[in-house]
Amino acid sequence: MLKFFKSISTLIFCALCLTLFSNSHYDDRIINDYSYKFTITLPADWDKKDMTETKDKDGISYSFERKDKKFTCMLLAFKLTTVKNLDDFIYNMEKDISLNIPQKSGGYTDKDFGNYDMKSAVYKDTNFYEVVYFYRTKLPDAPNNYVYMVRFITTPIEVNNDNETQIKNIVDSFKSTIE
Repeated sequence: MLKFFKSISTLIFCALCLTLFSNSHYDDRIINDYSYKFTITLPADWDKKDMTETKDKDGISYSFERKDKKFTCMLLAFKLTTVKNLDDFIYNMEKDISLNIPQKSGGYTDKDFGNYDMKSAVYKDTNFYEVVYFYRTKLPDAPNNYVYMVRFITTPIEVNNDNETQIKNIVDSFKSTIE
């Protein structure tokens, strides 16, 4: 009987260890912004550096940095009273001198999520490699619509499959929560 309880407790201990190690994603940083209607999840190895909202409460900026200091992420969100043309938003962000986005490399990738859509592109020069995702909500009868920019910045030397996978996982977690 004692042997049976030792076996059961060993099994429970092993199951607990497996659960703890396999659920390490619980340490992820989940950002739920109810005012700007989005959610995004960053891995535990990312820190939030800054969050600034405009005085008029119509725009917010988040800044994140990976703990190894090799990647940064900027997330901008703007609250609008109408549906914004996504191409116009992209044009304005690309031309905004304060953002200093490098030249686009290649074309855009786009995706439709129903209530919102997205376009993304790679931007690079000799010093920086950036992947930028532009989103906009498209509910004409809603009191507010939103546009978002999620921008990942690194150096060209840091671009590899693991880092590209991490960016993809973060971006896949982005959801506009507008209804």
